[in-house]
Amino acid sequence: MRLPVPLAAGLLCLLPAASRGATLELDFAAYGGGVSLARGSVVLTEETAGTDSRYRAELQAEAAPWLGVFTNFRYRAEAAGRLEAGAAQPDRFRGERRLRRKLDVMALSYGPDGVEVKADPPISPDKAARVPPDSRLGSIDPLSAGAAVILAAGRAGGCGGRYPVYDGRRRYDIVMTPKGKGELPSSRYRIATGTAEVCAVTVRPVAGFQGDRDPERFFAEGVERKATVWFARAPESGRVVPVTVEVPTDAMTVLVHTVGVKAGS
Repeated sequence: MRLPVPLAAGLLCLLPAASRGATLELDFAAYGGGVSLARGSVVLTEETAGTDSRYRAELQAEAAPWLGVFTNFRYRAEAAGRLEAGAAQPDRFRGERRLRRKLDVMALSYGPDGVEVKADPPISPDKAARVPPDSRLGSIDPLSAGAAVILAAGRAGGCGGRYPVYDGRRRYDIVMTPKGKGELPSSRYRIATGTAEVCAVTVRPVAGFQGDRDPERFFAEGVERKATVWFARAPESGRVVPVTVEVPTDAMTVLVHTVGVKAGS
């Protein structure tokens, strides 16, 4: 089980400034066919000291209680890096995924020579070679991409842009395209209703996808996946956040609703 899951420049100061930070926490719940599938949270922290800006993102997710009895699914990830000219430049990423009794760990570190991958269990050499080093250059991890989208929406009120993602196994582009305004009907599942900014999402395969795998799987060679995100202002904080994410799959349509927002500085 997997959850489908551009930032700000630092403030230029003439005199040395004390470090400042802002935190945004989003609680979410995922549903498929009206049935609860998963729940979790995302915590984003921005820190500015002088002209230096940094971010840290943390994600935790787990299967809904009824589903957890069968899958024991849990996922935890953390990413950190710099904010440069409105873009995320990660330094590191670590993700841990537990499914039943199996634990998979993926760690990515970023340097001048590219992206270093450490996986447990290790990735076989032939699978690793499917994404050559030059394809990894300039890429970011999936959590940093998600953080970039959320933080950009908080500033611009919507979406846009292309995010080159490498998750340690696959290289793909996430393309965000604004689609104007739409109406979110009243629902007890999400924090906001009414007028929202609508964004179309395309997940475009680049490298590392296996051609012999079932094309109905979410990550399949040559198959673009689509999603739609509705951005609106959270009632209490006033921050523009993703209120609902709709992800059509071959089995069902998954809806991820933001159910809580906490903003601090």
